[in-house]
Amino acid sequence: MPIMNNRQSNIKRIRKQFSLHKFPNLKINIEGFLISLILLGIPLNLYKNRFYDDSWTVGEWLISYAGGFIRRGLPGQIIFYLSTHLNINPIFFTWLISVFSIVFLFILIKIFCWDNFQKSFLLSSLVLLGPISEDYLVRKDVFLVLIYGTCLLTIRQLYLKKMSIFLSILLINIFSVIALLSHEAYGIWAIPSLFLLVFFYVKKNVIKTARAIFLSFVFIFPSVYSFICCIIFKGNQSIAIAIHDSWREFKDIMPSTELLDSVYPDGAIAWIGENLNSTFKLSISSLSKFNLFIFWHPLMWAITIFFAIRLFSGLKQDPYFNLKKIFILIQLIPFIPLFIIAHDYGRWIFIWSSSSCLLFSFAITTFKKESINLESKARRIKSLDKLFPVIKNQRNYNIVILLLGLPHCCWSLGRYLISNPIGFSIKNFIFYTSLILNKV
Repeated sequence: MPIMNNRQSNIKRIRKQFSLHKFPNLKINIEGFLISLILLGIPLNLYKNRFYDDSWTVGEWLISYAGGFIRRGLPGQIIFYLSTHLNINPIFFTWLISVFSIVFLFILIKIFCWDNFQKSFLLSSLVLLGPISEDYLVRKDVFLVLIYGTCLLTIRQLYLKKMSIFLSILLINIFSVIALLSHEAYGIWAIPSLFLLVFFYVKKNVIKTARAIFLSFVFIFPSVYSFICCIIFKGNQSIAIAIHDSWREFKDIMPSTELLDSVYPDGAIAWIGENLNSTFKLSISSLSKFNLFIFWHPLMWAITIFFAIRLFSGLKQDPYFNLKKIFILIQLIPFIPLFIIAHDYGRWIFIWSSSSCLLFSFAITTFKKESINLESKARRIKSLDKLFPVIKNQRNYNIVILLLGLPHCCWSLGRYLISNPIGFSIKNFIFYTSLILNKV
């Protein structure tokens, strides 16, 4: 009997060693797989968005002040100036900003979030892989999240007393004004949390709450004013045509299949002349849309948000598992107006999840004691566990990561399959194989 017990214990020990050896390898492979998709996907995005005719990606960067001051026009005006004086293809600058943004966002997430979230989540379609797998890397979303993270980094330096309040407020406003003049949506989802963080700092030194609110508003006023200007100067059709005409000067150096020869613009430049009712109607129309007569669009987006919250929370052993659920739900509130007025739901979910990672990491590192206390209180809310049940283990968590797709706009089964890591890996294989075969 002792011999049998020894043999059984040895077998159990060997199985345990094998499982522990296998588990890290599985984790490393998934992270390496996602990183390789990001690296391979960047050239794929640039190749797909190399013409002026790519009017929703390249075109978004080329909105300028050719017809007067207008929302989203700052980057396009800078690109126009540089292209004019350097005689360089304007699309090159859209590529440069986009690649710069994703690289530095990765660095920022590595600094801020790497130890606070599952690494596979940070590399997934909900965060870093999302814009790449769904072909909106060459848009302003990553750039805006990067600026938001830079503002959080600046505020952190203020809280740590490594930067004066004057310099930090100045930098926050400079960064935020750049973001707002690039895309006014930043004012809806980013400015509220930045205002609150400034308020919390001011409140530490000012007794009266009303006075602290007033001072915080004064500090953040340049950003608020820029947001209001973007709402007022929303654009019209004549300005859109003027912007389009200005880019026709670069016909010799900017590739286009036919759009530069057209009298009227298309895509993002054309849409700058549309009013809010047009975008609202598109969003409302999504309520009645089905794909393949089965997949109801609102339900599919709701399921995506459901899994995003569960993945954001991590596994049960996460020290802030419960607090993360509350945090991500609160962070969803400022995004509700975007869901109502515009139908690019996948892009909003990407910005929501990635900016929430940065903000949460800032919060628990800056307010560590308060975060621990809040986590203990959050554990008492049992309804959260029922609404968003825990993913049982690392294996199941990684399976969800591999299968979760995030279409950038209109949900469809095809877009879902292509946007998840497995489908996107097949897309990469087809792209690079065809590229090699065509060269041969």
